[in-house]
Amino acid sequence: MIGACRATCISLLLAATSAAAQIPASALADARAGRVDASVAALKPIKNADAQELLCKLYSSVDARDAAISACESAVSLAPSNSDYALELARVYGNKADHSGTFTGMRMVSKIRTNFEKAVQLNPKSVEALSDLGQFYAEAPGIVGGGADKARDLVTRLQPLSPARSHRLAAMIAAKAKDDTTAEAEYRAELAAGHTPEAYVDLAGFYRSRKQNDRAVENARLALAADTHRGPDTLDAAKILIDLQHPADAVNGLRAYLNTQQAGVSAFAQAHVLLGNALRATGDTAGAQKEFAAALALAPNYDAARKGAGQ
Repeated sequence: MIGACRATCISLLLAATSAAAQIPASALADARAGRVDASVAALKPIKNADAQELLCKLYSSVDARDAAISACESAVSLAPSNSDYALELARVYGNKADHSGTFTGMRMVSKIRTNFEKAVQLNPKSVEALSDLGQFYAEAPGIVGGGADKARDLVTRLQPLSPARSHRLAAMIAAKAKDDTTAEAEYRAELAAGHTPEAYVDLAGFYRSRKQNDRAVENARLALAADTHRGPDTLDAAKILIDLQHPADAVNGLRAYLNTQQAGVSAFAQAHVLLGNALRATGDTAGAQKEFAAALALAPNYDAARKGAGQ
């Protein structure tokens, strides 16, 4: 679930002012600054839904998937009528399934579908919930509740709310059916609807999946150029560039992200690891180690940072 995983990936808006008032200002500041362990320590004793959802996002930002699930389950239990919390829980279930074996992944599919559907039921006009549920329907087999017909219904529902997301979902349906001509046309229609960083990342991801690496790199570069606010699309574009052996193109974007004040939970630890990987791939071993150390300063138990640092 690339879109869903990307959709969790981490620079999300924090709760509204009334909710934020229940969370210590220091915990919010630490979350925005990427100080994962400090924010987690402050939030763990607070047993309200807003604190638990923020805790879930913090754990997700450093791939602590089981802890993220536990926190999101608590948030949904405490606020069962909140669409955003059900959506976040579905996403963390999906992230866990994507990084598990076949048996565990299949065992979680019903939980993923149930919570995506609940998020839409609770807020039928949520573009994020409709998009993620549509992606689930497009990618999952019918035996577990997926299906192209269900996904097409959501394409129609998304059209008046977000033409770009409607085209994006139509592209996913076509790509799943191996209709690459239609998929590419729909991704380009998504791009034409707003020339957003997300659209460039989606097109880059499509080309990468079709082994059209030059086009993937071109669109990942365009995503970095378009993401002037330095949000999660910068991280997604950087991952594509690093994976396709163009690490130097990712370095400046990652540094810009790290120098940008985030409105929500930042993924600074993750960005430091990505920058470390990019620098190491360019031959700058010393620079890479500094970045891994910076990630560990924010989240000492972050496995990706520990691995990068050789621990």
